[in-house]
Amino acid sequence: MKIAIVLMMLFIICDCHLAQEAAEVTPSTLIANATELFEAKDYMQALNLTDAALKMNGSMDQAWLLRGKILLSLGMLTDAYVSFDRATSLNSLDAEAWNFKGIVLTAMRKQNESLQCFEAAIQADPQNYEAWSNKGLALVGLGKLEEAVSAFDRAIVINQMYTGAWIGKGIALYYMKRYNEAIMMYDRALQLDPTNPVALYNKGLALREVGRDREAEEVFRAAEAYRG
Repeated sequence: MKIAIVLMMLFIICDCHLAQEAAEVTPSTLIANATELFEAKDYMQALNLTDAALKMNGSMDQAWLLRGKILLSLGMLTDAYVSFDRATSLNSLDAEAWNFKGIVLTAMRKQNESLQCFEAAIQADPQNYEAWSNKGLALVGLGKLEEAVSAFDRAIVINQMYTGAWIGKGIALYYMKRYNEAIMMYDRALQLDPTNPVALYNKGLALREVGRDREAEEVFRAAEAYRG
C-alpha cells in the first residue's frame, strides 16, 4: 500500500512538472528558440517553431519578420515577401522589416517598389546605414546614378566600416565611367574585407576598363578563389 501511495505521488509530481513546462511554452519563448536555430542555420526547425508561435499569436510582428528572414535564407522569395509585408502591416515603424521587404523586391527585379521600402526604412530609422546602401543599389538599378552615390555617401557617413556601401558606391561610379574612382572605392572595401569576392570582381572590371589587364586578371583569379 505504501509503495502504491509513493508511486501515485510521483505520478502527480510528474504531471505537475509537465503542466508547468506546458504553461511556460509561450509565443515569445518559441520565437527566442527559433531565433537561436536561425542563427545556427537550422532553418527548417526555426521555421517550424516560428509557425507554431504564429498559430498561438498571429499579431507578433517580430515573428513575421523572423519568418521572412528564414524563408529568404531558404530562397523562397514570394513567401518571404508575404511575411515581411505582414510585419510592416503590423508595425509600420519597423525599419528592419521594411529593409528586408525591399531586399526581396530587389531580388524580384521590382526596383521602384523596393526603393519605396528602403525609403520607408530610412523614415523609420534615419541612421539605418544598410537601408541607405540598399536604396543606393535600387537607384543604380533605376539608372539614377548621382542619387545613388548620394545614398551610398550617407551610408558611409553613418558607418564607415560597412563594406557594402563602399562596393555599392564603386558600382555606381563604374556605370558613370569614373573607373579610377570606382577602383578607389573597391580598394577601401578590400581594406575592410580583403577576401570579399564581390569587391574583387568589380575591381577587376574597373581595372580592365583603364587598361590594367594584368592586374585585372590577378584580381579575377582571387575573386574566383575566395568565392569558393
